[in-house]
This record gives sequence, C-alpha cells and structure tokens, in this order.
Amino acid sequence: MIGNEYLFSDIGIDSVGFHAPRYYIKLDDLAQERKVDPNKFKKGLMAHEMRVPEVNEDIISLGLKAGYQALTKGGIDPKSIDALFVGTETITYAVKSVSNIFAELLEISPNSITQDTYNACAGGTLALLNAIALVEKDIIKKALVISADISSYHLGSPSEATQGSGAVALVISKNPRVASFSEKFGKISGNVDDFFRAANETEAKVFGHYSVKTYLDFQLKAYDDLIKNIGDFHADYYTFHAPFSKLPIKIMQEIIQKRWISHITDLPKFEKNHIKSSILKKLDAFMHDITVLPEWLYLKLRERGYSSETLESISRKLIGNFTSKVLPQLRVPSHFGNMYNASIWAQIIYILENYARINDTIYFGSYGSGATCISGLLKVNNKFKTVVEKSPQINDFIKNKELKTILEYEKIKTGEFSPKTVLGKIVEHESNNKRGFTLHFCDEGCILPNIEGLNHCPKDHTGFHTKFFPLYAVLKSEPIENPNENNLNYLYNGLVRIAGNVKEGACLEYEIRRLVNKDETNFNAIGLLNWSPLYYPVQDIF
Repeated sequence: MIGNEYLFSDIGIDSVGFHAPRYYIKLDDLAQERKVDPNKFKKGLMAHEMRVPEVNEDIISLGLKAGYQALTKGGIDPKSIDALFVGTETITYAVKSVSNIFAELLEISPNSITQDTYNACAGGTLALLNAIALVEKDIIKKALVISADISSYHLGSPSEATQGSGAVALVISKNPRVASFSEKFGKISGNVDDFFRAANETEAKVFGHYSVKTYLDFQLKAYDDLIKNIGDFHADYYTFHAPFSKLPIKIMQEIIQKRWISHITDLPKFEKNHIKSSILKKLDAFMHDITVLPEWLYLKLRERGYSSETLESISRKLIGNFTSKVLPQLRVPSHFGNMYNASIWAQIIYILENYARINDTIYFGSYGSGATCISGLLKVNNKFKTVVEKSPQINDFIKNKELKTILEYEKIKTGEFSPKTVLGKIVEHESNNKRGFTLHFCDEGCILPNIEGLNHCPKDHTGFHTKFFPLYAVLKSEPIENPNENNLNYLYNGLVRIAGNVKEGACLEYEIRRLVNKDETNFNAIGLLNWSPLYYPVQDIF
C-alpha cells in the first residue's frame, strides 16, 4: 500500500531461507488407522499432511539448511553476520547454545553475538525483535535469525494430527531488500497454562478448547495493542501462528465480528446506491475467505440504507477475489503441520514467494503459549523478488517429499526406524557452483571448532582435519557397506554416508544428522552430541 511509509522503519528482512523434512504422512491414512472420521482432520483442522523428521534429523539438521539457504539466496558473506539468534522450543541441550553450533557450521564471524530464545512458539519472533533493536542501535550490522522446531505429541492423542516440523531463516539488516518492519509492535503477555512440555519429556501436552480460547484472546489483544500504538491500518495479507490451519480463520472471524463490524455500524448513513470507498477497500482486503463473511454483515449494511444493487456489487467484488485471497499462506501448515517457531514466518515467506507485490503490507500475529503474542506489520520492498524468486522455494518442498506408512511413522517416532546407509566416494556436481559446507573434525569424526589453540578434541581423540562437502555431489564409486553408523573415521578417507538405494553416478544432496555414541565410556563425554554429513539421492538441483 502506497502512502503508509511513516509506519515503517529502515530495518527488516534482507534474505530468507526454508527447510523441512522430506518424509511425510497423509492425514487420511492417520485417520483410518486411528479409526476417526477423516473430516475431523480435513475440515476440522484444515490439515492434509504432516512432515515427519527422521530418527536422527533434529533442529540442527533443519536449521543448518535453512540458514545456509538464507545466506546463499541473499549472496551474503557469513563473515558479515555479527549476530546469530535461534528461536526454538525443541532444545538440543539443556545447557549449551544451539546458536553456537549453527555459527560454527555456517562459518559465521567469531566476533558475533549468539543467543537462543525459548518462549514456546514466539521465541523466533522475540529473537527478531532483539535483532531489530541491536541493528537500530548500531551494535550489529546484520543478524541471522533461525527458527527451527519439531512438534511432537503422544501417539493417538487428540493433538497427534497437528504435529509438524521445519525451519526458517531470516537475515535482518538496515535497508533490507525483502521487507521492512513497522516502527512499533503490538504485544500482550500473561501467565496461562494452555500448553506445556515437562522437563525431560519429548511430547507436549495441550488443553484443547482452553488453548484455542487463549490463542484467540491473545491474538485479539495483540491486534488491539498494535492499533493503539500505530493507529488504524490496512493490510493486504493477515498471517497468524498456525497450530493448525483452521485457527487463523477463527481469529479472522473474531477480528471481523468483534472489531470491524463496529467500524461499519458506527458510520453515518450514506446515500442509497453509494458506499464509501474506504469501507469497500477494507472489506475487499479483509475477506480473503468468503467463509469468514458473516451473513449479518449484509444485514447491518442494509440497515444503514444500502441498496440491494450495492450489496450485490460488494458480493461480486469479494467473490471475484476469492480464488486469489483464500488465505493462501495456510497451504503451508496444511502440508507441513505445526512448525512451532517457524510456523508464522514460513507462511510469510510463502506469501513473498507466490503472491506479494511491491508495497504490499503483511500483518502478523505471532503467538507463543504460556502465553505471549506479538503483532506487527511488514512492508514489501522494491528488490524482494531478487531474493525470494531463487530456488528452492516452499513449493519445491511441498512437491519433493517421500510418503511413509503409518507403521513406518510410528517406528520413526519411537526411534525404531532409521534409513540404511552405505559409504561412497563423491565429487562435486558440475552444477554445484562451489556451494557447500566446510567441517573440521578429529580422527574419530567429532566436529571441532576452528579456533587456534582449541582445535583439538576434548575427548582426547587425535587429529584435526578440514574437508569441504559440496551441497550437490555425484557418487563416483560403487556403494560400500557401512558396518557401524557411529564409526566416522571414514570421513578423512574421502568417504561419506549415503542414504537410500544408490548406484554409481547418482546425484546427491548434503544433509547433516545427529549421532549419539551409546557405547561412550568417557564419563565426561556421555551425552555429548555429534553431527555428521549424510547424502541423499535427489532429482532436482537448485
């Protein structure tokens, strides 16, 4: 929208990245296995699929690729990043920052600030606010904010069908190419027991109807607080944290019925056959989904003296925009499930990749259980397409996936199913263009810091190796049997782990997976995690 520049700062999103697991299940299959009506998921949740991370695929696996894509798409030197923040509720360690792991793997400047933010699903947005404030004060120039999560509920529980996983990464700076943040935000917090995950447990618990009531209450109050801070506003898109796709539609209904109707009924009576253009503009922008248009809205307008012809004109205009404004961003949670901290920002990336135009305004309501909600605006900038049009995009992840049966999903969730790997020699793919990751590791494959004086293994393993692993590679040998997943001494011999049934000449893509040595005898090393490259066969190279 042109003419609202005064609402926005010169700080915002300069680049974006996204990543999600390749495994998924169909919720129709889950409904059949759980013996429930498929419409409970399809219509009740507006959900169709759920992403399932592998046994050893964690937030490091997801966030690393999202962060790498953000840097690559923006053509950003990792050494120019002087803050790396992580928003997650899927903790890797109780004590040890995830952001430090990402900083090492992405080769971020050592003179950077690193911090993890835990605040349920709002941690990533709170990390963004930290980044904005530090950039504004000129303490830092650029921040990389990674939001990565794996939501997990008990098998057979009411929340099981809302599980999901994924990661987003946003580069924050002054004079951003993609979008600028509003100068002010709405905010509301309170002590509410709507959702929790006990210490040392992997599955969360949620109080169904009470949680929905809390979500709607806090979203409305954050919306009100933003209006209080910046005045009335118009937005072209409205995005909300989506535990499941139906909830953002519910909050849209609440906003229309409890906030917007009062604006309409308080208007003075106009001449028949005439409607104030500002009303039509707001109605047109707001009614992304015809299902959220209350029938009594027409009655209210008719009570104010509008003719049937005028009402019909409004209806045609709304329906004419129906196909392009049916809350298109909800395709993301309907395919990936609840990505917790990544949820709302993945939706915004999807809008930017598929629908946004220069000067469009995007409203966001970022909710975190417990509870807090932050609202704000983004304005799409002139150069946004130079970044968001680059592959891979979210639609690529929607198309490129691997279906799992419910039995396989249950085995993955209980840790019983893991892809079989082989070893092989690789060379960089001719289209890779020097993209990839440099790892530093000891003779036993433990990842080491590239810090002089500290570049040795705390387990007293010998050796320090530096090796470049291309993002895309070609298998140049026959697959070799891998007898021991935890034995990584093959890394410095030019071999890598490869998943799936592969043959010489296969095209491969780099991933990284967690390794836990269950046979560790060093007392101080018990519980210490490691990550190792794992290549997957792919059809498309981005």
